[in-house]
Amino acid sequence: MGKRLVGGLLLGSWLAFGVPAASAAVGWPVESKRLASAKDFIADEQWMRAIEVLQVLLRDTKETGKDEALFWLAHSQKHAGDAGEALATIRRLEREYPSSVWVKPAGALRLEIAVRLGRSDLLWLTATPPPPPPPPPAAAPAVAPAPPKARPYVRKPAPPAAPPPPPPPDEPAILWVAPAAPASDWFPPKYEPDSDLRLQALRHLMRTDPDKAIPVLKEIAYEPGDPAVAGRAVFVLAQSGRPDAREMVVQVAQFGPALARVAAVREIGRFGGPNVSQILMNVYPKADTAVKTQVVKSLGERSERTALMTIVQSEGDRDLRTRAILTLGQAGGNQELRLLYPKFGAEFKRPIIQGLFNARAVDELILLADRERDQAIRQELYDQLRLLGTPKAKAYLQKVSVKK
Repeated sequence: MGKRLVGGLLLGSWLAFGVPAASAAVGWPVESKRLASAKDFIADEQWMRAIEVLQVLLRDTKETGKDEALFWLAHSQKHAGDAGEALATIRRLEREYPSSVWVKPAGALRLEIAVRLGRSDLLWLTATPPPPPPPPPAAAPAVAPAPPKARPYVRKPAPPAAPPPPPPPDEPAILWVAPAAPASDWFPPKYEPDSDLRLQALRHLMRTDPDKAIPVLKEIAYEPGDPAVAGRAVFVLAQSGRPDAREMVVQVAQFGPALARVAAVREIGRFGGPNVSQILMNVYPKADTAVKTQVVKSLGERSERTALMTIVQSEGDRDLRTRAILTLGQAGGNQELRLLYPKFGAEFKRPIIQGLFNARAVDELILLADRERDQAIRQELYDQLRLLGTPKAKAYLQKVSVKK
């Protein structure tokens, strides 16, 4: 894999944390030779050489793109094992370029460092940031206080200092241990993590403190804001594999906001286990059209032909029934479609024919063509067999042509 391609993949991984794709292609200055060279070293995991090049770049007053250089410097410092310098570089980026698109992926990099150092307290500050302070109350009218009465000053003698107790003869001296750096050393003064950083922190916390993280993810899934954020919260819950987290996904599918329910159904479809089909069918009756459509899609991806057959037979909405018929064909439900065919009129016979065509079910199409009395529908069956073009289809069409 070439260096430029590797560098592009590294950049792509950080674009997922909010760097606008358009910004990466339009409107940025031409990349300097030093920055390109540093990325080549990063692609080769030569962290110290990348650091040297980036530090020279940052000292050069003629260089541009220093915000991006600061990000890659922090990235290289982190991989070189110097977390302290990486954090200092991230703070510098936030201080000197607060509006840069590189601030957000740098925040994600900081969380990775916190995870490596076991600082769950910092992850929780990101996952559940404190609410903004309330506005100060209106100032009361100033009233001049009465002057205090003067009291005579009396000097009190200082008590004698107690001598320190002697250490036990056989007990070693205890060395002073530095406390963990406070949050103020990690975050900018007004730290307001967005939803992407919150979810990144919660994804890590699901491994160390799932009992507290699951309710927070549920709250995000139920928030009426950005549906994409709710969907990502559901994804984090589903990926944990814990029974209580999966049960939470099922609850979102049944009772959550509309678009979060779609995401939950999609994740349920990826669960393992024999009862997934029943869970999806329990969601289906009270769902709206978007959720029902996702249920049908998830059942098709799991090749749940019996459940799809039930939906085809019971669904009253024409579009949903048509979608279920086509999905049944994609799931390999050749026999089910053949049994359904005589039960419907022309409006649903055509989707059944299309479903059988998608399944390359030559035998079923030939059988239906032999039995069909409607000339237009029979011709459609012939057309589908001709498009399939298998030896058996060609032989049948040749026989039919001779009869005519």
